[in-house]
Amino acid sequence: MLKRQSSDSISAFFTQLRNGILARRKTICVPQTNLNWSLASLLLRENFIEGAFQISPKLEFFVVVLGEQGAESKILNITRLSRPSKRVYIKSKKIPRILDGMGLVVLSTSQGLMTGQEARSKLLGGELLCEIW
Repeated sequence: MLKRQSSDSISAFFTQLRNGILARRKTICVPQTNLNWSLASLLLRENFIEGAFQISPKLEFFVVVLGEQGAESKILNITRLSRPSKRVYIKSKKIPRILDGMGLVVLSTSQGLMTGQEARSKLLGGELLCEIW
């Protein structure tokens, strides 16, 4: 059976992440795209996930390690802000702070994916992808 490719890979990634957390999975398999890999790397750097790695370069998936099985997740909520039908762009001075710095907002900028704090310090605006806490 062929799996239909989603036109919005970020929403598909977030849905798999939420479902994996709710099912208390240790790992999930995510479709391999440059955007998904960058997002997983950012979540790893910010300590929201335990790891991300490719099993084989030939496969269309990579593995995201959520944490120990049965352990409490570090991600409590993840919300998609910009959608393919309604893009949300923001200037560097208007980037929101999530829960007084406890959460983070992810932006797609001209220099790649970065957190709101990094974009603010580099004076970069961009497309608001999501907020996580």
